[in-house]
Amino acid sequence: MPAPLRVACLAAAATADPVANAVLVEAALADAARAGARVLLTPECMLTGYPGAVRDDLQSINTCQLAEIEDRLALRAERLGLLLVLGTASPTADGGWSNDAWCCGAIAPRRHRKRALTPGDRAHFAAGSSATTLDLDGWRLAVSICYEVRFPELWTDADGFLAIAHMAGPDPDPGTKAQVVPTLYAARAAEWAAPLALANTAAPDRWLDCAVWDARGMRGGTCGAGLLVGELIHRDSLPPWYAGLRRDRLALASGPARGV
Repeated sequence: MPAPLRVACLAAAATADPVANAVLVEAALADAARAGARVLLTPECMLTGYPGAVRDDLQSINTCQLAEIEDRLALRAERLGLLLVLGTASPTADGGWSNDAWCCGAIAPRRHRKRALTPGDRAHFAAGSSATTLDLDGWRLAVSICYEVRFPELWTDADGFLAIAHMAGPDPDPGTKAQVVPTLYAARAAEWAAPLALANTAAPDRWLDCAVWDARGMRGGTCGAGLLVGELIHRDSLPPWYAGLRRDRLALASGPARGV
């Protein structure tokens, strides 16, 4: 059983300026390292700013500058011994953009491209096609971005989940998302018996705060602005029923009824 994994979640509101956003991420890396964290999560599109919220589109982004900033942050995270899961975006081969979680620092760099796109996302992004899992300190960690929480068939078997999001904006059924979205994250943790950490935007119209859920689906600490530091604790530290739940979940997921 791996030791508890200390995770920091940055609650910040990105701007349309990647340079200014990178300053916030660098400060959070330093704070996370001082807090003894091994992982720092940022909100979705933290580096670029979320299109439709703080910028009209992605066309004005200097792609060379963006790549340089990503590399600098990756090097900073590596020097601090942190896994950085950075919300950003990257150009695609056909001239479009993908909505990314850039995973770097304490591991070989990996780029998770958001697969489940909202109607608003489709105006700006092309969908990714594969799951992303990372290995750190004996943990197998799966990465997800925002809307993917609503599609359990897209989630990957892992010991823990790292989620980033921009869960904010108008709610067509006021108050509903603020009630439902935290429940969805709790459900993902509970159905896989795997702890989950979420970094969400600190925008005033956010639907939930950064939070950590344990392998039972119980929410622990939350943070609306600043840095939340919590621990992912392996299911094997819980009563044996949770390990049994996990085995049953895996058996059902690999059966003939499974679909994507």
